[in-house]
Amino acid sequence: MILYIVVFLSIIYQTSVRGNTMLVTLYAMNLHANSTYLGLIVASTSLFPMLFAAYAGRLSDRIGLRLPLVSGMFGTGIALLLPYMFKNQLFILVISQSVFGLSQIFTVVALQNLIGALSTEKTRSKYFATYTLGVSISNFLGPFITGFSIDHIHYDLTFLLLASISFIPGLFFLLNTIHLPKAVHKETDQKNSFVELLLKRSLRKTFITSGIILTGVGLFEFYFPIYGKTLGLSASTIGVIVSCNALAYILSRLLMQWLLRKFKEETVLGACLTISAVAFFLIPLFDQSLFLMVISFIMGLGMGCCQPLSIVMAYNRSPKGRTGEVLGIRLTVNKSVQFLVPILFGSIGSVLGFFPVFWSNAFLLLFSGYSLFEKKSDSHQTTG
Repeated sequence: MILYIVVFLSIIYQTSVRGNTMLVTLYAMNLHANSTYLGLIVASTSLFPMLFAAYAGRLSDRIGLRLPLVSGMFGTGIALLLPYMFKNQLFILVISQSVFGLSQIFTVVALQNLIGALSTEKTRSKYFATYTLGVSISNFLGPFITGFSIDHIHYDLTFLLLASISFIPGLFFLLNTIHLPKAVHKETDQKNSFVELLLKRSLRKTFITSGIILTGVGLFEFYFPIYGKTLGLSASTIGVIVSCNALAYILSRLLMQWLLRKFKEETVLGACLTISAVAFFLIPLFDQSLFLMVISFIMGLGMGCCQPLSIVMAYNRSPKGRTGEVLGIRLTVNKSVQFLVPILFGSIGSVLGFFPVFWSNAFLLLFSGYSLFEKKSDSHQTTG
């Protein structure tokens, strides 16, 4: 029962997180930010997570999960309040997103570590599938609520709404209404532990795959609202299109256990990356909202299984007592990608337009998917 309570609270929290990216992007455009400044704002969300994710994981291993969860959720709410309190200021968005990213990383690492601690090796895939299914529901609710809120109560009150949503689960953990597992930290020589785990052969493939996945997720979250705005779509329509992506996440994660019984992890990951590559290739070819909804849904089918699989793989291959640290390093890799992608592609997009942005990512995903299939084929040949 505690699993479903934690997932429910995670859904509430992640709804504010998922609404934030779309809200900040459209709000910055409303304040006439150029593409480079937009990239800086979105990248600032990933700056502190990139630097502190491993520390956040190590902290959750040492002191337990309650304090990181409470401070992270309340910190997220405070970050979302800043644009409401200091209206029409672009530089406030950079500060807000920096605080938001730092708070979010403590929360997300602690939540993932909590799900792993509640599970056993046999139930871990199911538990993380349930957790990421909840995240998918948030992926739907966040943009959907945000889009309609922008159109009906404007940007300022939407920031206030998302901040209030973030505070709710924080109160539950603050009031100690849920029994959490105690910290299980294994005393080890921490010298060069980050580099040691980052280069560990059994984990390296997981980190690389996770980074590739997050490149696609980050580009879609950052660039699609901009693309939709240039097409003249309303915030509500953009929110619905992004929510179609989240609905496909839900479907793919419901099917994930069945897929894993039929195929190996590499096969599922390779197929999902290939499907996502096709969707990225198609996006700039269409400007009708109905077609974009279908493409968004197809992309969600591809991306949906990738993230939970990378989390499970990272947790299962972690040294005992250092699961939080490994999950944190995984997020460090992810956030490094999310930090660099908006800056790099924001500059490219302002000069060359949308085609190179979406198509270069399609090539990366397709190449990655092909590499996984190639490795699987080599493995079969060696076995034979």
